[in-house]
This record gives sequence, structure tokens and C-alpha cells, in this order.
Amino acid sequence: MEILQNARHERFAQNKAKGMSATEAYEKAGYKPSRQHAARLATKGDIVARVAELQGSTAKQITDVRDAARQHTLAAVETLVSVMEDRKAPHSARIAAANSRLDRGHGKAVNHIEAEISVYDSLSFDEQRALLAALDALDVDEECDPGRTAPTHH
Repeated sequence: MEILQNARHERFAQNKAKGMSATEAYEKAGYKPSRQHAARLATKGDIVARVAELQGSTAKQITDVRDAARQHTLAAVETLVSVMEDRKAPHSARIAAANSRLDRGHGKAVNHIEAEISVYDSLSFDEQRALLAALDALDVDEECDPGRTAPTHH
């Protein structure tokens, strides 16, 4: 398929192919903001076909680059080994080469992140109040019979 004759349609299709929303692509193509018009343009047959074509060619380019890089894998690994084993190379270069080899051979080390997240703090004031009321309703009155629950009044 050729480039679309309408320049704004072409820009819209290119923006959509890059992953923009229809509304954002519509505005970046030079149109006045309109979700309705953007949605309509996004469903036009020639636009849909052009976006698919652009996305397909991008995927093909990525695959071509990946394939070209993979042809040099052995040479890259040999270079890393030679730098890693070169006693005259700076320590930083040797360490970087060793880390790179380990990452490729065993995968990157997992980074653990610790976080304290309070679900309560993420609730709105009304939700917090409702939760506290529900918890109060579940409180056991110590003066009640064992096994019998009753709401406490504070």
C-alpha cells in the first residue's frame, strides 16, 4: 500500500501505528480535538490497512535488526571473554565484561523491592468510615455470653 494521499490521514495512521490513541493521533495530525471524529477516522478501511501495514513493517524491521545482531553473538561473547581475561584492561572494563557474561549466561539478577502498602490509606474518607463501621459491628462485647457476638457501642 502506498502513502495515503491525504497528508493528515497519513500522519494519523502513522501516529496510530506508534501506539497513540485515536484522539491523540487525530490531534497530532492537525485536526481539532474530537473523540467522535477520531474514532470514525480510525475505522476507515484505508486507515486501518495503512496502520496495519506500518505496524507490520516496523515489526519486520525489528526482526531484521535482531537477526543481524544475533549473527554476531559468538564474536560478542568472545570479545567479552577476552576483555574479562585481559589482565591489562582496566578493572571496570573487566568487571563489566564479566557481569555481561553472567547476565547472558544466567539471566539478570532479580531485584527485590520491599514496600509497605496500606489498603486503608488508599480508601476515600467515606470508604474508611464504612469500613470502620463494619469492623465495629463485628466487635465482640466482652460481657456477652462466650460464643455470642454483639456490636459494641463506643
